[in-house]
Amino acid sequence: MDYIFNLLMQYRYFILLPLCIVEGPIIAVIAGLLCSRGIMDPLYAYPIIVFGDVIGDSVVYTIGRYGKSKPLFLAKIKKRIGLTEAKMERARAYFETNPRKTISLSKIILGIGVAGIYMAGNAKVAYSKFISICLLTSAVQYIFYVGLGYLFGQAYVQINQYLNFFASFSIVLAVALILFFVIKSKLKKL
Repeated sequence: MDYIFNLLMQYRYFILLPLCIVEGPIIAVIAGLLCSRGIMDPLYAYPIIVFGDVIGDSVVYTIGRYGKSKPLFLAKIKKRIGLTEAKMERARAYFETNPRKTISLSKIILGIGVAGIYMAGNAKVAYSKFISICLLTSAVQYIFYVGLGYLFGQAYVQINQYLNFFASFSIVLAVALILFFVIKSKLKKL
């Protein structure tokens, strides 16, 4: 974490964009800290952070939309957990009918957001709709993260631990829900 902090101190805006493409929330917290110390200007840092996040989301969306639609390892996993093509179509239909809800929640819930953004691409949600939802959600989300860094930035290591805990909790909860529904569907078949 200190390495990222030092990189941002030294290269500022030049390194901010690529770092935000990969990992936005904690980078935004650190950038908020640097803004509070006068090292970065929030009027430059904030749009770069949002833009980097949207670029990362667009890459995942593109992989979901144009990537190999049925990778072999996913087919095996789908078969084992009982995920049929009909169930996938229902998920796609839900993404198509509720894009604001699903895409925004995918971005807000740390840890499982990539899967939701991938599914939005796989469901072929129109890119213009996808990008407008992502841009609005990122703009609001990063006001919070930069503000958190601005006010409590010295605690960025602890904030990162909390963000990691929340992401881990979200992943465990998602896996538990998937297992619950898989077991429930298997028991119905018996």
